[in-house]
Amino acid sequence: MPARISTKGGIFNTKIMALSKEQLEDLYNKYVQNQCTQEELQALINELGESEGTENEETITRLFDRTWDGLEVFPDKYKLPDLSLPESNDYESPVIEMYSSKRRWMRIAAAASILLLITAGAYWLMVRTPKTDLATTNNKPGDTTDVQPGGNKAILTLADNSTIILDSAANGTLAKQGGSVVSKTKDGELEYKKATGNGQSAIVTYNTLSTPRGGQYQLVLPDGSKVWLNAASSVRYPTAFTGNERRVEITGEAYFEVNKVFDEKGHKKTFAVDFHPSTGGAGGGRVEVLGTHFNINAYDDEPAIKTTLLEGSVKVSKDAASALLKPGQQASLSQSSQKSQTIPVQTVDVEEAIAWKEGLFYFDNADIQTIMRQVARWYDVQVVYEGKIPSGHYRGKPSMNLTAVQMLKIVEYSGVKFRIENKKIIISE
Repeated sequence: MPARISTKGGIFNTKIMALSKEQLEDLYNKYVQNQCTQEELQALINELGESEGTENEETITRLFDRTWDGLEVFPDKYKLPDLSLPESNDYESPVIEMYSSKRRWMRIAAAASILLLITAGAYWLMVRTPKTDLATTNNKPGDTTDVQPGGNKAILTLADNSTIILDSAANGTLAKQGGSVVSKTKDGELEYKKATGNGQSAIVTYNTLSTPRGGQYQLVLPDGSKVWLNAASSVRYPTAFTGNERRVEITGEAYFEVNKVFDEKGHKKTFAVDFHPSTGGAGGGRVEVLGTHFNINAYDDEPAIKTTLLEGSVKVSKDAASALLKPGQQASLSQSSQKSQTIPVQTVDVEEAIAWKEGLFYFDNADIQTIMRQVARWYDVQVVYEGKIPSGHYRGKPSMNLTAVQMLKIVEYSGVKFRIENKKIIISE
C-alpha cells in the first residue's frame, strides 16, 4: 500500500501521509486500468485534494496530459474505471471529475468514451461504463446498422472533361496534360511533373481534383506545392504555372504547403487561392501567399469561411476588406451576401484547424450540430434531428478511423441518443 488509510463505518479517513512521486504514478496507472482497490482510490482522491502548490501537482498534470494524448494513438490502451465508492456518498464523482472541477483549464480524459460537457460556464465530465469497447466493437464492415469511415478517394477531371477515379486507378502515369505528366504515386498522391521535350510545354490546361463525401486526397502541384483535400472538396488548378502568379480555386476545405518560386529576376512569384461556395453566389474571397502553410475551411454549410495560418504570412481579402495574418491567427469571413467591411482575426489553436489532416476529429466547446456536420461529410450520411436539438458543448479528439457507431457512442455517453437507419443518422436527446 502506498499510504496508510484508516476506515470507520465505510468512510475513509482523509488525513493520510503525502504520496511520493513514484507512489502517485503507480496509483494513477492502476486507476486508469481499473485496478485500484477502494483504499488506493481514496489515497489518489486525497492526493488530488492536497496537491495544489506541491511538487506532485506537476506530476498529476503530466499524468493526465499523457492519458489524453495516448488516447489519440492508442484508444484501446486504457480501461474505463469503475470510479464510484459505493460505501460512501462523499465520493460518487470520479477522481478525474474532481480534479477537473478544481483545475478547469486542464485537458483531461481517462478513456476513449470520455468527453467534457460544457454548460453554463462549468465543466462536467460525463463518465459511463460502455457495454462494448470502442476499439473492439462487434460491428462488421457492411453492417447496415453501422457506417464505415471515409478514406483515400477522389476523382480527377482532365482538360477534356474526361474523369479518372483515383481510388481504383493503378499507380503510375495516368495522363499527359499540357506541359505536365500526371501520376498516381505509391503513397496514393496525385503528382504533376514537367514533361520532357517541348511538344506541349506551351499549352496550359486546367484540371480539377474532387473528393466525395467520405473521401480525402493529396495533390502535388506542378511547382511542387502540396495540397491536402478534405471530404466533399475540390481544387481547380493549371497543369503548368506560367507568368508571375500561381492561382488555384477551391471549394470545401484544403490545407496548403506552398513552395517559394522565383522568376528570372529573382522576384518571388505569388500564390493565390480563390475560394467560393460550391453552389455559386456570395461567400467567396481570396488568400494571397508567398510561401507558407495554411488551412482554408470554406464549406457551404459552415457559418463562416476560416483561414488559419501555421507558417509564413497570408493576406485574406473579400470585397474591399482585407487582413494580414501571422502564424497562429485565423481570419473569419461571413457566408452572408453582405459586403465585407472588415475581416475579424483572432489567435487560435492551429491544431484544431488541421486535425482532419492528421486523421482526427477535434472538438473544443463544439455543439452537437458542429460535430454532426463533420460526421455527415466524413461518413457520407444524412443527419436528422428528432424533436429538440440536444444542447451542450463537447471536447474530444476521436480518431477518424472509427466507424460511425464507435464515434457516436462517445457522444452518447453525455446524454445524446442516436440510431442509424442505412445511411441516415437520427439524433435525439
